[in-house]
Amino acid sequence: QAERLREQIAGLSEELSRVEERLARLQIARETVEEVLAAPSSPVPGADAAGGGADGVAAALVKAEAELDVTVMSPEYRAVIALFATSGAAMRCKEVCQHLGLGTEPRHVEGMRSKLKRLVERGILAEPSSGLFKVDGRKLGW
Repeated sequence: QAERLREQIAGLSEELSRVEERLARLQIARETVEEVLAAPSSPVPGADAAGGGADGVAAALVKAEAELDVTVMSPEYRAVIALFATSGAAMRCKEVCQHLGLGTEPRHVEGMRSKLKRLVERGILAEPSSGLFKVDGRKLGW
């Protein structure tokens, strides 16, 4: 009977160790999520002036970001918004990938197309012709 109890204790100890390890990983993940959500959003590069041209685009996008609470947007979306804010030009998916230093393989381009289409749905970008994306000035009050 003593041997059987020792085997049960050993089995329960192993199970307890696995559960404690998983709990520690979950606690780390929870703390990381809390830190990310508490961090202030990063400013859009080149968005310090409110004049015309690319600076006006940047200022308008900063205003749109404030209204949309981009702190909940992923860094990839923030990078895309910053790119359009600083350039002000209409671009195709492959160009956006090149400017952001991503690959230009079909999987990269299609992933970027998906992101750009979502930004069109949110009213941040416009698609004046198929596959060409630019800042949506109407939504930003222009």
